[in-house]
Amino acid sequence: MIRLEKGDEPQVLVDNGARWTAELLNKIALGEEPSPYLLTRYGHADIKQALLAETHEKCAYCESPFRHVTYGDVEHIIPKHSNPDLRFSWFNLTLACDVCNTNKGQSEVLDPYHQDPSEAFFFLGPMIWPTPGNADGITAEATLDLNRAPLVQRRIERLSYLLSLVESAHGKPPDVRNAILSKVRRECAKNQPFSACSTSALHQILTVQP
Repeated sequence: MIRLEKGDEPQVLVDNGARWTAELLNKIALGEEPSPYLLTRYGHADIKQALLAETHEKCAYCESPFRHVTYGDVEHIIPKHSNPDLRFSWFNLTLACDVCNTNKGQSEVLDPYHQDPSEAFFFLGPMIWPTPGNADGITAEATLDLNRAPLVQRRIERLSYLLSLVESAHGKPPDVRNAILSKVRRECAKNQPFSACSTSALHQILTVQP
């Protein structure tokens, strides 16, 4: 999980968010069932595109890239069922992979837009661990199952790739070595898969690399 920055609110939400919210709350107050169309207006293509941009096309929680196998789910940071007034709030929307979305359910976990995940977690190889005593980290790891086997395997594959790049730089002329290490650092950027894990591992590797 990495710290995320909220982008500009899509115009469709600027123009319609308050009206959609008022219509939904009115339906609830009258005891009427809101239409599926109203309930899912937050899935508008422009909203989805803006969320893809700010999450670097990755799950906001586990950092898995998902667009090659699924569309990704628009996720409500604060659960929408218990907080219908936030259903169309731009600052309550993000993107999650299918698994994190399902695991989170109606829970409220660490918000990567307003909390720094690096203070809540640390990495040992491909494993993410809550910082001792950090309740938000403990809750998020357990709720989202951030060390589920398929996820750990993907991190292992990513770290193996980065390690092979670093090893290929060993013994090369300085200009070649620097070019390879620059590539490694680019592969750890926020727009890359599992960048938090990769950045942590790279720091450890370069600390011991001669």
